[in-house]
Amino acid sequence: MQRRLFLPILSILLAACSSTPATPAPIPSLAAASPVVSAADTSTPLAVAPNMPLPPPPDLPVVSSPALVHIDFQDAENGWGIAAGDGGSILRTVDGGTTWLNVTPPGLTGIGYSTVLSLLNINTAWVLVPNVDFYTGLLYHTRDGGLTWTSNPVPFGGAFLQFLDPGTGRLLASRGVSLGSNSVEMYQTSDGGVTWLSVFNDDPARPDASGSLPLSGIKNGMTFLDLNTGWVTGTRPVDGEVYLFVTHDGGVSWSRQDIPLPAGYGTYQYMPQAPVFFGSDGFLPLTVYLSTTTEFTFYTTHDGGTTWIGDPANASSMIAPGLYAFADLLHGWCWDGGTILYATTDGAQTWGKISTSLDLGGRLSQMEFVSGTAGGFTGWALTNMDDAGHSQLYRTTDNGITWTSLIP
Repeated sequence: MQRRLFLPILSILLAACSSTPATPAPIPSLAAASPVVSAADTSTPLAVAPNMPLPPPPDLPVVSSPALVHIDFQDAENGWGIAAGDGGSILRTVDGGTTWLNVTPPGLTGIGYSTVLSLLNINTAWVLVPNVDFYTGLLYHTRDGGLTWTSNPVPFGGAFLQFLDPGTGRLLASRGVSLGSNSVEMYQTSDGGVTWLSVFNDDPARPDASGSLPLSGIKNGMTFLDLNTGWVTGTRPVDGEVYLFVTHDGGVSWSRQDIPLPAGYGTYQYMPQAPVFFGSDGFLPLTVYLSTTTEFTFYTTHDGGTTWIGDPANASSMIAPGLYAFADLLHGWCWDGGTILYATTDGAQTWGKISTSLDLGGRLSQMEFVSGTAGGFTGWALTNMDDAGHSQLYRTTDNGITWTSLIP
């Protein structure tokens, strides 16, 4: 199972327990637990599409130079995009980003930066479009590459969303940010997102609130490894604290997971980001705020996140902060958009520098890499929108050395 993470501090804008996990509790049944949030499906359920590319019909409209705000590629040819402007659009590409096809559900508007895209494979996608209150929204689902969609209203807007299979999903919804605190609510679904069960919240005004995931701290990511085990990361100004909380019951309860820090590093502050997993192996990105500089490193796990290994004092594993992407367990990249791109071929143990032909310093908004052909890798770099509402997209097929403009 391959997962990648590309936007390290997305939720910064939204608003002490043992590290030994407790015995996993059973996941509450959607049929028996309370409260259950139900939402009616607005269209006929679709037949499940195979996990291979479906050829788009010839009459899908092509969108020239879309104002992309998010991309997600499943392989070197097949990807999805969210575009802003004129109500926004949901897009697909089958030629590596050269051409973008409009698969937006009829009548859907309000698509843009706050839209959440979650892909399970080339054909299966969920798109969450927040309402204007940002606490409710519409969830759209396709199983045939965007040719047809189902939709239902949901009781959340801004959220981290992840599906583990066609039925099982986990969602962490933001419920507000105030004075360094970020209230959140955790939901589960077992029917592909038609119904959602609230299993956790940390709102002190609610009688069912729990403190196992603290109200304090700004949450910046969520990753689930399987049905039960997941992590939430964030940051708060506490020396020596790595804000990493783990659940072993699908998000019902949480405990802080400690990671080892070298001697003398208890006086610094840290910001972890949601783990990236390839099976039971994974990476935990960690920003380290030293006395005079800020550095970036990756802790690793080979036992499904039970233990994390890393050493911020080891200069060979430390790099300058930037956006990052992993194509597989060994190959990763980190880039701030300037003329030097960091790359690893040994699972983030050491990093080398690549001089690139592209300078997006101050404009890079997303980077992505996937396995290409003949053992190589294909990557994409997306810029922020400029004052004219335009973004640029570039592609590399030589591991980041040279880049070709796809959307100039």
